[in-house]
Amino acid sequence: MAAKEYEQGAVDEGIEETNERDAVDVLEFELDTDGFCVEIGYIAEIVNCGELTNLPSTPAHIEGVLNLREEAVKVINLKRLLEVGEEYTDEKLIVFKRKDGADSRLGWLVDGVRGVHSFPPSEVEAGGDEPGVEGVIRQGDDFVIWLDPARMRI
Repeated sequence: MAAKEYEQGAVDEGIEETNERDAVDVLEFELDTDGFCVEIGYIAEIVNCGELTNLPSTPAHIEGVLNLREEAVKVINLKRLLEVGEEYTDEKLIVFKRKDGADSRLGWLVDGVRGVHSFPPSEVEAGGDEPGVEGVIRQGDDFVIWLDPARMRI
């Protein structure tokens, strides 16, 4: 699902998505030493993660809630959700734009941010069966896993 559709809510039934874009802009980030990315249109900002308030009776991958300029941001431990590593080396928080109808925003806890990159959709290789994994982008001998937050089970 494209970032613009994410902001506007669900995609209308019966409309097929296409990848006929010239290039996709993504924010590349790290979990341990692995590279991941997300389409830049979803992202509102990147901040250092501050003190969190625990949320009782929530799944283990929800770290808590952060007060970011008087707005609640639910913080997702992406390592726990994706089962990638344990401890964070540097706690950066990728804060997403508010999805229509949502009562709070989401943020992904990551180890670090590598930067913004563009690539043609033709460079995306098969992504697998996991919800939210759009595909894999080859960068030399390395791979970057492209995540779609609108399709992840959070």
